[in-house]
Amino acid sequence: MIQVLDRALGILEHLGKNPNHGFPLSEIAAAFSLDKGTCTRIMKTLLKKGFVQQDSPRGPYKLGYKFYHLIGHPVENEELTKIARRDIDALGRSFNETVLLAVANNDKRVVIYSTVPDRDMLVRTNLERNLYSVSAGRVIIAHYTPAHLEKLLIRLGLPTEEEWPEIYQSPNPEQALHNAFAKIKQNGYDILDDGHGITGFAAPLFKNEHVVGCVGIYLPNERLTDREKILDALLLCTKAINKKLGMTK
Repeated sequence: MIQVLDRALGILEHLGKNPNHGFPLSEIAAAFSLDKGTCTRIMKTLLKKGFVQQDSPRGPYKLGYKFYHLIGHPVENEELTKIARRDIDALGRSFNETVLLAVANNDKRVVIYSTVPDRDMLVRTNLERNLYSVSAGRVIIAHYTPAHLEKLLIRLGLPTEEEWPEIYQSPNPEQALHNAFAKIKQNGYDILDDGHGITGFAAPLFKNEHVVGCVGIYLPNERLTDREKILDALLLCTKAINKKLGMTK
């Protein structure tokens, strides 16, 4: 057990020496004189825990979001964060509310950057949440390609009734789910009251015509006095970021 832990920590240290480089499994195995099976098991565990990431199922490995948060440097996606940070900070200051930059990772909504409002009562969100249960996750899924969405639904199944009660008001929850995603995509945003006094607004970010994340703003319902003003500001923010990311439409 200690030997496996030592190897896992050594692999993380190895990846950290060149965090922008993707390391194939074969290269990692060779560096630590591991057979493919042992190396695969170690990497699968690190991947599941969020300490490493892959951009595709058989792609190279990089350090993951959990590693960066653990060391107090929550920038798992350096390029996206650098591009979006100024606009997100400005949106956060304009409303003095929590604004976050999120991506989908390991079938979770993962926060890679967020503002901290100067308030006695503020919204804090978990580093990772189920994609179905938050507006940021829903808006990302809604902009997946049909093939990507189908694979996700095969992996995750339908949301539970607790996660998405509205679709269970229909005799066909699966069709209701697809209809809900279509509506979010058509609108270009999602607004969700979590049932516990917090409302979240989220809008997508694109690079090369593919969704890469989203911006969300969250606030207590008691301070939700002008939904349209908040939504307009969020959409202006994502429009500015998308322009920097090269989104043309």
